[in-house]
Amino acid sequence: MASKAVKRVSSSAVDWARFAAVIPKVQIDTLRNIKTKHDTFLNKVHQLPENLPKIDFSGYKSRLPDPSMADRFQKAYEALSIPYPVDKDHFLQKVEAEREEQDKVVKQIVTFVQKEIDGNRTFISKIDTLPKYQDYTRESFVYYFPDTGFDPQRPTIWPHHEEDQPYVRKEGEDHH
Repeated sequence: MASKAVKRVSSSAVDWARFAAVIPKVQIDTLRNIKTKHDTFLNKVHQLPENLPKIDFSGYKSRLPDPSMADRFQKAYEALSIPYPVDKDHFLQKVEAEREEQDKVVKQIVTFVQKEIDGNRTFISKIDTLPKYQDYTRESFVYYFPDTGFDPQRPTIWPHHEEDQPYVRKEGEDHH
């Protein structure tokens, strides 16, 4: 019976390397504490014997005033069987299903973030091809940044917002 329990415990062991790979770096100390507690509990379990210890009931029979009491204890002790806990509510299956769903969500997030990273790398590579700020002329600035650069063909007045410029026709105004 104990060998079955050992197989179950060993098959449900935590993959600490995978856990450490996915945990945020700020929580690594918490992971270490959990692993220490887990190892402590696991060592306590492994220190226990695989089978119940043998008791010398014949010695008790000779010392007790009522030897039938020792016989009753012996029958009760030998009939003692502690079953391995059973997952009646199927929590393990629920956790596995939730983990699979979360893995799908995480893969989607990773794909999205990777696309963003690739887009940002492309943007940075474009920025790196621009001349240094000190090397810009007004013409080159307008060439590289047509939306923000000063265009002498289309001057602006303060406050330099598009809607405040004289060449922008507002609703309800007649153009003279």
